[in-house]
Amino acid sequence: MDIDFKIQGLDEVVKRFKNMPEKLDAQMSKAMDASLKLLHGNVLPYPPQRENMVSKYVRTGTLGRTLGAQGAKPTIYSMSGSGGKMVGKFGTNLIYAKYVIGEEGAPSYPPGQAKMHKGWWWTIGMILERSRKKMDQLWKDFVDKALNKL
Repeated sequence: MDIDFKIQGLDEVVKRFKNMPEKLDAQMSKAMDASLKLLHGNVLPYPPQRENMVSKYVRTGTLGRTLGAQGAKPTIYSMSGSGGKMVGKFGTNLIYAKYVIGEEGAPSYPPGQAKMHKGWWWTIGMILERSRKKMDQLWKDFVDKALNKL
């Protein structure tokens, strides 16, 4: 003897979960893109040139441009991967950036900011700190929305 029963709406649940990875990746991509835009929008202005510094160096603005200052596109601005392995990257590939805006001990900017720039130039970490609160909220909202839709 068998008992047959049908669960109403189960087909819709199966259909919804079938497309879940694609929908999740699409929403994660939007959140990651928004995070990168926050970082881009928080690139700090160049500090003024020191008046009493004797130097033959003429500022070109290249560092700022490679980080996206004045509307330029940063040289490192990408998203890759999917799901829990999605990675966003923001920064500059300018060879001397690590000496001007580098963080001590940061894997992508060793050995850290040169002594002559400390206290005068901002660091790449300061861009993150200016963005962190909004980025944290953006990702919290993403997680809350994703969990509540399940």
